[in-house]
Amino acid sequence: MGSAIAVAIVVGVSIAIQVVVIGRVSRGMHPLAVSTALQGSGLLAGLIWVTARQTWSNTVSLVGNWWWLPLGALGWAIVAALGYSSARIGAGTTLAIVVAGQMVTGLILDHLSGETIIGVWQPVGAVLLVVGVTLITHR
Repeated sequence: MGSAIAVAIVVGVSIAIQVVVIGRVSRGMHPLAVSTALQGSGLLAGLIWVTARQTWSNTVSLVGNWWWLPLGALGWAIVAALGYSSARIGAGTTLAIVVAGQMVTGLILDHLSGETIIGVWQPVGAVLLVVGVTLITHR
């Protein structure tokens, strides 16, 4: 569990840095162009990783699923939206809103899928997140 927490912390820091960079670049360029360039570099990194790990069979079988294309398109749109938002309202505000939305949606989806049973504390945590976003975004 400790390594998963460490990885999650690194991911959180990396996403914040990414949002700041794409927000700054999106001030001078269209966010969809920025997202396309970023996705291209991600594709290149992925191709190198898949080749080095020799996991082409896994990759090909996954890409053969119909639902993979809309998820990739959604990722492209999300990155563009992060650049657009952070260029206008700042990375901290953007991330606060995004994280609160992710957490509330994640709790609901976990509950609907049976992964987590929502008790008393989960809604309290969700309310506190929304209150925190309100405080962070208040001007």
